Amino acid sequence: MKRFLAVLAVISVMFVESAYAQTTTRSEEEKNAMKNRKELIMQTRLQMLADELKLTEAQKSAFEPVYRKYRSEIQRVTTRDAHVRKENISNDNALSVLSARLSNQINTASVKQRYLHVFNTVIEPMQIMNLYRIDERISREARQVVKYNEKK
Repeated sequence: MKRFLAVLAVISVMFVESAYAQTTTRSEEEKNAMKNRKELIMQTRLQMLADELKLTEAQKSAFEPVYRKYRSEIQRVTTRDAHVRKENISNDNALSVLSARLSNQINTASVKQRYLHVFNTVIEPMQIMNLYRIDERISREARQVVKYNEKK
């Protein structure tokens, strides 16, 4: 559990840097550094999932490309409009934020539904159930650490 929290802290710091990088102009060196951090985040997620799902070596090698594509699609369908802090929500923007959040949930559920059968070709059905649960937990805890770091 301590390892999980330490890894989560690293991921969250990188997540904050990633969000910041999307809003500013960066040099090629900074873009490469950001790309390397994103790859480190992905490698960390893959290792955590492999450990918790107890994947065999054969499953790991088949799972990795599928999971990378899955995460890419999840990120693609998730809009940043939904990521508004509570204190920044007012009557003027509440409906648009709520609409964006609901759209994110619908779009994410659609991707998860599509990937059920794709994941089933590389891992067992119970592992798929645990994958979705663990992946959501990783994302939720990373968001909590990001919120904590933003308050500092």
